[in-house]
Amino acid sequence: MRAYLLTAALLLVSCDTTPEPRPPPFTRLVYPSGLAFWHPEGGSSTNGYLYVASANFDKCYDSGDVTALDLDALGVRPFGAPFTQTVEEDRGTLITNLGVGTQSYVQIESFAGEMALWAPPGRTPRLFVPARAEGSYLHAIDVAADGVSLSCAQGGTTRDCRADALSLLNVPGASGPFPSAPSPMGVTVERTNPDSRVWVTHSELVGPEESKQESQFQNYLVDIPAADPTLDSLSVDSFLPMSTNGRLVGAAHAAALGGRYVYVSGRNSSSTQLGALPARYILRLVDRTATSRVLESDVEAVYTVREARGVAVVQRPKADDPTVLDPNRERVYLLARGPDTLLVLDVENALADTPTIRVVTSAPLPAGSSEVEVIPRAVGRGNIVAVTGSSSEAVALYDEEVGQLVAQVLVGDQNPSQPAQPFGLAADVRGNAARVFVSTFGDGRVAIIDIPDLDRPQDSRLVARLGTPQKRDPRQGTSVCSTETTP
Repeated sequence: MRAYLLTAALLLVSCDTTPEPRPPPFTRLVYPSGLAFWHPEGGSSTNGYLYVASANFDKCYDSGDVTALDLDALGVRPFGAPFTQTVEEDRGTLITNLGVGTQSYVQIESFAGEMALWAPPGRTPRLFVPARAEGSYLHAIDVAADGVSLSCAQGGTTRDCRADALSLLNVPGASGPFPSAPSPMGVTVERTNPDSRVWVTHSELVGPEESKQESQFQNYLVDIPAADPTLDSLSVDSFLPMSTNGRLVGAAHAAALGGRYVYVSGRNSSSTQLGALPARYILRLVDRTATSRVLESDVEAVYTVREARGVAVVQRPKADDPTVLDPNRERVYLLARGPDTLLVLDVENALADTPTIRVVTSAPLPAGSSEVEVIPRAVGRGNIVAVTGSSSEAVALYDEEVGQLVAQVLVGDQNPSQPAQPFGLAADVRGNAARVFVSTFGDGRVAIIDIPDLDRPQDSRLVARLGTPQKRDPRQGTSVCSTETTP
């Protein structure tokens, strides 16, 4: 009898398999991906505020998170300060204490992608972050006037924004898998437009569960209002098919907004049914005035590449007055892979039904090109373009006025067992100076690069690295999970 009672007790203990909660640590970043920056006009902040999405890539923790950083409080050097003649620390100031308080941190789903910031006049910013975790979510997070207090715009609990995040799979009125947006990755929004829409890309194809025919699959560009990114605003009409009029179906990576068109880059795709597939387009345009219209750029007919990643769009000056921007003329910066190349395209009649696109130039890039950020000079001058490469340890700077790369700023330690893998970009541009923020996905930090004089981008320098280096297990290539808790 005694043996029986002992066995029963052991069985009862073994049934309690509820795992211990593992919230992400607030003291460091975990596979940082998307970035956004805000410097409120007329405020007391010198350096502004940085927002970082942690992707929780190897699922060490229960979730990812978004963290707000006060760059003044962290002791980052003043924006635009010239470099002194004294040789500063070669690898930048190391800032390991992020000073994150209880209000400066919210949980989101894992596998965060890009981040976009919406800040129309009269309100504080809202952050948008897609996450590729099960359920494929778009998170919306509000920023308070102090720049560091975060709250869940879609509901949720005080610090956990997962409960009411917008799933892009559970679509009211959907028929089977159509429409849906598995593995959302890219996001863009008109920063100051109070009526802006949020545009989201996704990297997986959608199709019937048993189908092996590529023609039966689809990919979408998701379109929802920035002011109400909730289930109430989501419908089948929010999903814009990217493969229309007999075009091959292909996945999208990133999107950028022109005056009339959304420029969408195409990448290699995947699905459970078909496995991995090559890219079916490099750049397509979606007409914002009639979203069923999708235009093919045919870039691949002029320049042969395997796939595309980041994309950015700016207005060009008038042909007869280089001091005035012309909304009907645009320039597109497109990152290609295979080979890794920065493609520069000019768009004439950018507001018309039939815009004209031509490849202006190209520049070779370090391996693994990922994200692009345009650093504008004064109207009429060439821009500086910052590019990350996930297979490199540096951020490349392309100067249009020179027509080539003028700097490659090292942001990693060149340690093979701890690759930096620079990914996300954000920029602070004021006057003739700029600051570039870079998420180094592999080592769990954010690098800060200063360009005090936009006339001399070759003098850019790494000035700080934020966060504690992410420990890696060299046998598995994953991070070492810690037991730190949230505030």
